[in-house]
Amino acid sequence: MATTVLSQQQAPPQRGSAAISALTYLLVTLGGLLVVGSVAVGWQLHASLPQLDGTLEATGLRAPVQVLRDAQGVPHIRAQSLHDAFFAQGYVTAQDRLWQMDLSRRLAQGELAEIFGERTLRSDIENRTLGFPEAAARAADELDPESRTVLGAYARGVNAFIESHRYRLPVEFTLLGYQPRPWTESDSLGVALNMSKTLNSSWRTDLMRERIRARLTPQLYTDLFPDTSSLDRPVSQMPASTGLPAPSRPSPASPATDNGRRTTDGMDPTLAALVFPDADFDFALGSNNWVVSGAHTATGKPLLANDPHLGHSIPSVWYMIHLEAPGLDVAGVSLPGASCIIIGHNQRIAWGMTNTGPDVQDLFVETLNPSNPNQYLHNGQWMDAEVRDEAIKVHGRPDVHLTVRVTRHGPLISSAPDPKSAAGRALALEWTALQPHALTIPFLKINQAQNWQEFTTAIRNFNGPEQNMVYGDVDGNIGYYAPAWVPIRRQGDGSVPVPGDTDDYDWTGYIPFEDLPHVFNPPGGIIATANSRVVPDGYPYFITHNWAAPWRTARIFQLLEAGSHLTVDDMLSVQMDIYSLEDEWLAKRLVAAAVAHSPESDDAQYAVALLRQWDGEARADSAATLVCEVTRRALLRRLLGPKLGDEASEYHWSLNLTFVDNVLKNDWTRWLPPGDADFNATLVESLEDGVKEIPKLTGSEGRSGWAWGTVIPLTFHHPLDRIPVLGPLFDVGPYPQRGMGTTVKATTTSSGPSMRLVVDFADFDRSANNLTLGESGQLASPYYRDQFRIWYNGTSFPMLFSDAAVERGAAHKLTLEPAK
Repeated sequence: MATTVLSQQQAPPQRGSAAISALTYLLVTLGGLLVVGSVAVGWQLHASLPQLDGTLEATGLRAPVQVLRDAQGVPHIRAQSLHDAFFAQGYVTAQDRLWQMDLSRRLAQGELAEIFGERTLRSDIENRTLGFPEAAARAADELDPESRTVLGAYARGVNAFIESHRYRLPVEFTLLGYQPRPWTESDSLGVALNMSKTLNSSWRTDLMRERIRARLTPQLYTDLFPDTSSLDRPVSQMPASTGLPAPSRPSPASPATDNGRRTTDGMDPTLAALVFPDADFDFALGSNNWVVSGAHTATGKPLLANDPHLGHSIPSVWYMIHLEAPGLDVAGVSLPGASCIIIGHNQRIAWGMTNTGPDVQDLFVETLNPSNPNQYLHNGQWMDAEVRDEAIKVHGRPDVHLTVRVTRHGPLISSAPDPKSAAGRALALEWTALQPHALTIPFLKINQAQNWQEFTTAIRNFNGPEQNMVYGDVDGNIGYYAPAWVPIRRQGDGSVPVPGDTDDYDWTGYIPFEDLPHVFNPPGGIIATANSRVVPDGYPYFITHNWAAPWRTARIFQLLEAGSHLTVDDMLSVQMDIYSLEDEWLAKRLVAAAVAHSPESDDAQYAVALLRQWDGEARADSAATLVCEVTRRALLRRLLGPKLGDEASEYHWSLNLTFVDNVLKNDWTRWLPPGDADFNATLVESLEDGVKEIPKLTGSEGRSGWAWGTVIPLTFHHPLDRIPVLGPLFDVGPYPQRGMGTTVKATTTSSGPSMRLVVDFADFDRSANNLTLGESGQLASPYYRDQFRIWYNGTSFPMLFSDAAVERGAAHKLTLEPAK
């Protein structure tokens, strides 16, 4: 048989095969690099975890310190001196939160863009214009000896950790390619400045009011900005004195920037909250605290509760810690980067805080010299402004250079005119937080106070941001004080920009400490605050117009006054309460309006049926809550649109529903929208408009998708969650939520309870405290998010305090030894 052998010719190369080979090689190479990189990052994640047991040497420590950590990783520090206690506080906080501390320092110094690039440049420009770096450095020079000792010891502890862990730092430093510089006392003061800015920034509201005032008659303007409500429960008594002494005013230093609008385009949610905490329309910096006397409790001793509501972040805003040394035994929460306990208790007293929200920022319209922009007019004379040049490093692009001019009132914040905010004017900002001697640090005295007298003596030197401080002690006393510098003005109230070329609107001093809001052992045995009005009618000083809406305060009093034999669990239940007095009011109005003016659409009729049978709770699956929320926004648009046009969307006022209530209750037809027969028609038409928005908000066309919790999903975002593959691992969420901005459990997509504290004066070991996520900021740590489920569900952990309880609950024992 003949065999035929066919020769096989090699096929000619196909077009593009070389490119495919190169691409394959590149993909393989990239895949390999990704694997190697992942392994390296994984190693770094675990290598950077702190040592929690055994013995460590620390340079700068004077004697051995014992650090016992409980099941949640909370450090209980036992030191032989105050110096070593605060040294150890700095050390262990850096173990868990060093990158968060560095981020906070960079925020205050205006150095975020150096690592994040252009997306945080606006923040750096703002804080450089404010003069944060200079203010923090000046405050460090002004420290009293005791505060200098405390902050110096804390800084040495942080630096001892940094130096001994240069090659085992948190993975964020590796991913961003930099190392932290040594910590200083001024860095801790910068952390305090950041919190002041978060809690006491009102100048954009002044610009908003000015813009709206220009569109309205005086009567309509007054209608739109109420500052009292029938639901107010002022806790303060009238001051004993009503004189207006004017202590010498510190010379102005530095405060804020841009032109009235904040944008967060291109910024991840965590950085947006960090940089511009009020940028979200729905952001609710609501906090609750209360203290009840033993007459209301099961034990006959007081109970104190506090749940500050702040922007969500990874890691948590607060850090739980217990400090024990001669003359000090105190537990609670601290701010990473700052020493002492900010909120907590010692062996005899406890204290909690909510933001009072005083108006401590004023805008002054300065007259600049047309021939010299570095001069401004004061009483007919040209004055030289302080001028400084700032160079801001920006990752991936050249430095940005900024010229800052500071007048006698403060820095000019309108160098880039915005016709809707600064109108091309030179606006200077005066702010208490940046005056000389404003950054006093009285927390050691607070931590050591043993009674009401010592507590009030300590807080006399607390200059802001003004806080509603509730107090309780083991002797059964309860009290309240709101300490801070709150300015007294020669004339006006600072609610809109005022002329700055004369002294007519200058500050003349501050409200005397004795006349600040306070009360001690009130007859009812209940003190509660939730950012709403705390002073009674006739209070002789101006604090603010912009009190928080009173819904949370009213509900807290409602629950506490209805209770008896209250326990720690009862306090936790109140903190988790989601009954909406605000939406209950609106639901009743809508149901009544629908009787007089029947809705036309099926969806609106269905919505009214929901509201009729609703129990008032803002549950995650509540369709009625969603109906109320979309209707409220539509109602405001319908009322304001004819008067304000495009400016209607600018109206942000805590008491906006009080305005609506006044309109409806008083039948102010001057606000009746054109074409509406009456306000019943206005309400129903707003309902019709509101329900049309629900499919877009829920992503579902059917009514089965009407659920409030899906509209406000909760995700804790890490600043690095944009990094491919690894980034999303840092995040926690999303989860549906219950509650809303004006329920006791005040929550939005970007904010909520930052921690929950309940102190039991009958037995401190029965007290409870928990954070949003956990003690650690390190992804591989078991304490990164171990508290989340408890926080989410509204239960808590015991806050161990006695030596015996701490010993029994110790999961880790570490001894810090002085370096030989």
